[in-house]
Amino acid sequence: MATAAASPPPPKPEPPTPPDHLPRPRVAISWDPQALCKHAETCELESEAFLTDPALLPTLEGLLLELYEMLRPKPADYEQRRTMIDVFNKIAEDIFGKTNGFPDVEAFGSFTMDLFTAKSDLDLSVNFSNDMDGKFARFDQISVIRKLAKVLRKHQSNGRCYGVLPIVSAKVPVLKVTDKGTGVECDISVENKDGMSRSEIFKLFSSIDERFQILCFLMKFWAKTHNVNCPKDGTMSSMAIISLVAFHLQTRHPPILPAFSGLLKDGTDIASIQKNVVLFEGFGSSNKESVAELFVSLMSKLLAVEGLWEHGLCASNFDGCWISKSWGRGIGSLTVEDFLDRSQNFARAVGKAELRTIRGCLRDTVSKLTDFFKGNIDAPTLKIRIFGALNQEDVLARYPSPKPGKSKRKRDSQHEKQKKKGKHTAQPGRSANGAAPMLPTPTVVFALPGRYAPILPTPTVLVPPPPPVHQVGSTQPIYQFGPLPQQHPFPPSRFAYGSPQAHLHPAPHMIGQPQGSFIHPNPGVQRQQHSPHMLASLLNHRAINGSSHPYGFNGAQQVQYDGNGRLLPYAINPNYRRV
Repeated sequence: MATAAASPPPPKPEPPTPPDHLPRPRVAISWDPQALCKHAETCELESEAFLTDPALLPTLEGLLLELYEMLRPKPADYEQRRTMIDVFNKIAEDIFGKTNGFPDVEAFGSFTMDLFTAKSDLDLSVNFSNDMDGKFARFDQISVIRKLAKVLRKHQSNGRCYGVLPIVSAKVPVLKVTDKGTGVECDISVENKDGMSRSEIFKLFSSIDERFQILCFLMKFWAKTHNVNCPKDGTMSSMAIISLVAFHLQTRHPPILPAFSGLLKDGTDIASIQKNVVLFEGFGSSNKESVAELFVSLMSKLLAVEGLWEHGLCASNFDGCWISKSWGRGIGSLTVEDFLDRSQNFARAVGKAELRTIRGCLRDTVSKLTDFFKGNIDAPTLKIRIFGALNQEDVLARYPSPKPGKSKRKRDSQHEKQKKKGKHTAQPGRSANGAAPMLPTPTVVFALPGRYAPILPTPTVLVPPPPPVHQVGSTQPIYQFGPLPQQHPFPPSRFAYGSPQAHLHPAPHMIGQPQGSFIHPNPGVQRQQHSPHMLASLLNHRAINGSSHPYGFNGAQQVQYDGNGRLLPYAINPNYRRV
């Protein structure tokens, strides 16, 4: 008995480890590549079946197009960036000299693609040759960045710019600086030919169908509103967002945009791509989906495949369809293939935790859209819940934000002391507690052509506050004290979807003398002498050749007019009209 009691109990069989706890590679082996892609398409089709009310789609269309018009840059925004390009060309020439037209500072990114807003950064590349395939040693890139930073710090001490910050440890060394007069933040890199190539290709790509540009503006603004458009924080880059929009339009039935393989079949040089783009003119005209329908289906598509990225699902702009792809570690949790270098991922910065955040934002947006279509919320409420409360600064104010610093904190401290002592008095336009009053919001009523006109929401025009009074001894840039731009009612529609188009470009006779300047943005006012607090004062009214902007650089689409002599928006195909 003692022996039996002392004997250990028989070993119990170990329970099987749950499949979710098994170690597995980056790409799950349970999915066949074809089956994975087919499953993604099935999930996408099922997601589009969620409740929508066709009677409310035109209302959503008007809301989205109104927002797009508000986000579009004004002529002064183009002029500011062209001036900054000229400024840095002069600075580069002063540092490195000029040999055979080099160095040449050129723009790329959102400005070149015409997908920027008044608050967007300006991406610049300092190029020392026109060889698009040439390699520039990293050591030499860093050396150029440091020389530029040294000169810009001198201008910073003179009050012309601020925020000079060289980041030489980044994958692409970059120099950040913000012009004090215009508020334009510039990201300067060296020989960034990859960025230039992709930007110009997307610029040509956007000319095939106007809906691509509109959706890019809306999705970028949505991502910024939800704080998921910042690669340094582990979320999506602008290039990843733009690529996902292009992918969505490539995978509609029928497709609205072609696969990149058709554009790149003759090579990656801009001349060949431009020739092939012409062949796809009117490619998506058979698809009559509105911007509202495409916005809703894009949100539902991304939400439908949320659990498939980790199994190797990849959005391929090159093939224009879902593909299954194995990636190495550190490539990212969201995969959007680079159409030029297919071994790279545009969304490589997205981590697992950040992908969960993006999923949450998508779920919330789809939930709000469902509430709208069920009649639980109205259009203004939907606009606020998806894109945030659009205030004066977001929509109409085109002035740079003042540089944050000690002086502002000091003013805030003095203001608090006055409140405690009871000495604070009401100022014109403000209440006694210092809060800005709620300004009345007048409405501009206009008739839009087309079947959506009777039920479109009435657009609102925010009333600008009175211009600040320039105090003696103030160190703020003169730019901030110019008269505010006059507000005009929306012009008659020239848009395929019935929404009016804001002034996207100056008229041809205004090129070089745009409507409004940096100092006085009122239309028709001639350019004044640049403030000493602006980098533009270095130009001495001298333009530098070779800058990259929507007027005149190689491959750019020029200002277009229709058959009646009316100005057409940039990058809009005049042959596409919604019927």
